[in-house]
Amino acid sequence: MNVEFIGKGIEWTDAMKSFVEGKLERLSRFLKEAEEDQVEVVVTLSTTRAKQKDFAGDSRPTLYRIDIDMYLKTWGGGTVHAWEEDVDIFSALDKVMDEVERQIIKLKQRRHEIRRRGAKIKEEVLSAELIPSEERELPPVIEEELIIEKPMSLEDALFELRESGVYFLPFVDTETGTLRILYRKRGGNFGVINTRCKIM
Repeated sequence: MNVEFIGKGIEWTDAMKSFVEGKLERLSRFLKEAEEDQVEVVVTLSTTRAKQKDFAGDSRPTLYRIDIDMYLKTWGGGTVHAWEEDVDIFSALDKVMDEVERQIIKLKQRRHEIRRRGAKIKEEVLSAELIPSEERELPPVIEEELIIEKPMSLEDALFELRESGVYFLPFVDTETGTLRILYRKRGGNFGVINTRCKIM
């Protein structure tokens, strides 16, 4: 785990750095369980003045803001981001590390669930392949009767297709006497298949 400390208007002390590193060391167990071994962490420390409405009186204390960005480099990838503010720097660090831990545990659970589902799908596929093809149940074929009432022109067939709401319409072309199939295409267009089958 590579850790980079950035201070904006404030310097990191050795005590603060070791506090963060100790907390991150504790999190490395969860990262290994989530199969994350390549992690980059950027910890940013900045200060702001508290808003007047949050505090009584004239004094506005300094708030310490900690931002943690954790970049996960292995198969799942992703980023964990958390931030906290507090008047006490170690309290802010403690809160933000708790939030990072919560996100990592959630990430670990999500990855375990993905692997479980993947293993289940793989098992189902393998068991399906083991069944001999002659024993597999074929889906039923439902035979339907097609009634072509009368020959029609392409324009009439197009009108009929639009009105009926079906996806395709076989018809006997009045000009050629052949069976043609008019169908809907993606994007709202229509296509026609010329079968060259003469209807007696």
